Amino acid sequence: MTTLPTTTSEITADWLTEVLHESGTLPAGATVSAVDIDPAAAGVGFMGEVGKLNLTYAGDAGSSPATMMAKFPTQSPEIKAMMRPTRVYEREHQFYAQLASETPVRTPEIYHVTCNTSDDESVDEEYLLLMEDLGDLTLGDQLASVSVDQARAALAGLAAHHARFWNGAGLENASYIPVINGPLNKSGQPIYDASLPGFKEVFASALRPEMVPYAEVYGKNHPLLLDLFGAMPHTLVHFDYRADNLFFEDDGTVVVIDWQSISQGGGAADVAYFLSQNLSVEDRRAHEDELLRGYHDALGAAGVTGYEYDQFFQDYRVGIIYGWIIPVFAVGTLDSSSERAMALWTAVIERVQAAIFDHKAYEFLEL
Repeated sequence: MTTLPTTTSEITADWLTEVLHESGTLPAGATVSAVDIDPAAAGVGFMGEVGKLNLTYAGDAGSSPATMMAKFPTQSPEIKAMMRPTRVYEREHQFYAQLASETPVRTPEIYHVTCNTSDDESVDEEYLLLMEDLGDLTLGDQLASVSVDQARAALAGLAAHHARFWNGAGLENASYIPVINGPLNKSGQPIYDASLPGFKEVFASALRPEMVPYAEVYGKNHPLLLDLFGAMPHTLVHFDYRADNLFFEDDGTVVVIDWQSISQGGGAADVAYFLSQNLSVEDRRAHEDELLRGYHDALGAAGVTGYEYDQFFQDYRVGIIYGWIIPVFAVGTLDSSSERAMALWTAVIERVQAAIFDHKAYEFLEL
């Protein structure tokens, strides 16, 4: 095989021809004759790079895609070293290779997966995804908040997904997916404590006075909250189920991306994070009961038994207070010069605090 590219700019027509033949995406009689990178659709974030490829074919390419997205891990040695113990790249790549076809929720079509792991920390691990370009669909917007109709669709997809993997069904050999209250996720406590002073400084005006004592003790409670999730019926938790990771088709069907944080634990974590931080406060208060019951009813319709609504609602309250960690974490990588970023996190802080006090979710914290 030709050399594995490490950034979008290194992808060649010859390499694409080879891997697309291997995956069956491209018929044997056709080749990629040219690949152009769309700079307007490229992006480099803290954990990696995503780029859009425009492909030209020679021969009969049939229904092979004219565009696709390439996703790479970060090339920063420092960030790579920091992220390696979390196994986030392995989680996502193995999910697409092994489990994406098992979930009823729609995920991007995958054209190639490279997932070369190593127990030897001196050996660089190799990851690369080629996936469907979803640019023609409607991308959710966490800042603007999702609509109530989008929330219904998102929860319908989530319920179908959770039901498929209920009580760990289908995850028996997925050793790369950590339990939600295992050491990988519990490593968040020191990060939270280190992030809190900067968070309080940047978002002082958004922080409710009555929230301050709970924010101060959240760090020591973080492992306890994860243990509560661990005691719930286990499913495959997305753990980053937010508007910016959701696309919507014209018929409302949700398409879910970014599976790097998947864990085995209580699905209420996904439900609470989504509703408390991605809907406006007004829409959540007006439609929360309907949306929660719709999700729970969908679990039952998909065959889940023994999980009564009252228990689910208590689990949902745990998820609300757990979600407080998200905006506090965000300050560590926040570009405060970005107006959108500041507006987004200000809105999220308002939403999650409203949910915490609406449901007295602070009761799960030990002062």
